[in-house]
Amino acid sequence: MRSVKQLLSRMTLLAMLFSHIVSAADLSWLPQGSIFPSRYLDPATTQQSISILSYEVEGETQQLIYVPISLSMRQQFLRSVQSSQTQWEVGMEFSVYSQFSIVDVGEAFMGGLQNADYRISSMFHYQYNPQTLYRVSLFHQSSYLSDDYIIRNFITTATLRTQNYEQLDLTLYKKYEGWKLYGVVGYNVSPNTVRERSLIQFGGDWIRPLANHAGIALLVAMDVKIYEHNNYVPNVRIGAGIEFARGTQIPLKLLLNYYQGQLPYSTLEYQEVSLAGLTLIFDIPTKIQL
Repeated sequence: MRSVKQLLSRMTLLAMLFSHIVSAADLSWLPQGSIFPSRYLDPATTQQSISILSYEVEGETQQLIYVPISLSMRQQFLRSVQSSQTQWEVGMEFSVYSQFSIVDVGEAFMGGLQNADYRISSMFHYQYNPQTLYRVSLFHQSSYLSDDYIIRNFITTATLRTQNYEQLDLTLYKKYEGWKLYGVVGYNVSPNTVRERSLIQFGGDWIRPLANHAGIALLVAMDVKIYEHNNYVPNVRIGAGIEFARGTQIPLKLLLNYYQGQLPYSTLEYQEVSLAGLTLIFDIPTKIQL
């Protein structure tokens, strides 16, 4: 009986504490956008993008155009504004990363789906102050070669499911004068997996708005991923370009970019590639913070 009273007393105390926190905060359900900025050079970030790239495998240029396309959606379920400096939110993300190859067959160009990766994530964002943000995410990813690619390349054996796994990520994001930097540590939490466990990621960008056109800015950015699965050899992507409609809910980025490392998508991840070309990025709407 005594233990029951203690349990009820503790539950009552927790309820009172939670009600105090809720009453002191500005809560919103299903808010628009996100307080966490996009890591837009990360090939696996949540955004809308299309790239037209040259494709080189282990120093040999492939006679095709590589066209990765990402389609994503993000929804915050709850956002709590604690003060003018501090807020947090919880939500989910879903992305499809499709890769197409376009080949010149003489009389015409032939395009086909090469692979599709699917990722669903739950995440928690916390803004300590306008310059410091944290992110905790848990995602599941699965990857599938297309039937068209399997038939055209006479693939008759099963491929390793190295891109089918679950991962927990912790991210620190810092803002400085014109600079935004981030660092990520990740761990593959799948109980039965053929993929090695750890990830280290870092990167950032430099943004300079044009003096006479506040809605246009120059960009330089970099993203580096270091997987235990790839023997800690870094995958590096760099880019430079222009952002249009800056400060609106629908900014547009046009970037020249170069990628060196293991193929960032599909069960063909074992290929060591160089990708170069043009990328168009549509940001998912976020809370505007210039």
